[in-house]
Amino acid sequence: MPEIQPDHFAEQYPNRINPPEYPYVLYPSNFFAILGGTFASLSSVSAKLAVAQNTTTLTTALHQIMPKLDPTLLSLFTRALMLVAIGACNFFMWLFFTKALRYGDSTARVMMVQTVSNFVVTAVAGVYLFGDVLSMRWWCGATLIAVGLTCLNSEKHVDFVRESPDYAFEVNGLKPSEDKPESKTQ
Repeated sequence: MPEIQPDHFAEQYPNRINPPEYPYVLYPSNFFAILGGTFASLSSVSAKLAVAQNTTTLTTALHQIMPKLDPTLLSLFTRALMLVAIGACNFFMWLFFTKALRYGDSTARVMMVQTVSNFVVTAVAGVYLFGDVLSMRWWCGATLIAVGLTCLNSEKHVDFVRESPDYAFEVNGLKPSEDKPESKTQ
């Protein structure tokens, strides 16, 4: 049976136990989570472009590059290209999500960063690519989701890294009952 090799990258990548040397360095888990959220959003954008009734912007750009081709054929080519982009974006989203989980210390934190970056890229793409108008209701909803994810992810005691029954009282903010007299051996 092959032996599992040790992870030589553990010392290079900062986390809560191994803080970064410089305070402005982005944690690798956050970096990969932001990339994963970006690709998740781009997958949705590709899907919208693939099924949209008018893919005229991209088709028109392709028609200017290749004027001799039929516009209907270019439209089909554009839709096929967007379907391939959906698969590629989903592949990269999962790739970066699993990398973020590998280097992160909390699944909830990785999911929070990825979800927030997905919202931001979706909002920017909606405004600039599709001409969407983001209402105050959308901004309030996105803010509530981000605040809710932050509340779910908040920790009471960051100092406790190990999860063990021995630390259960301290992690939960309880004190062990002192009703039991300790037995003294003589």
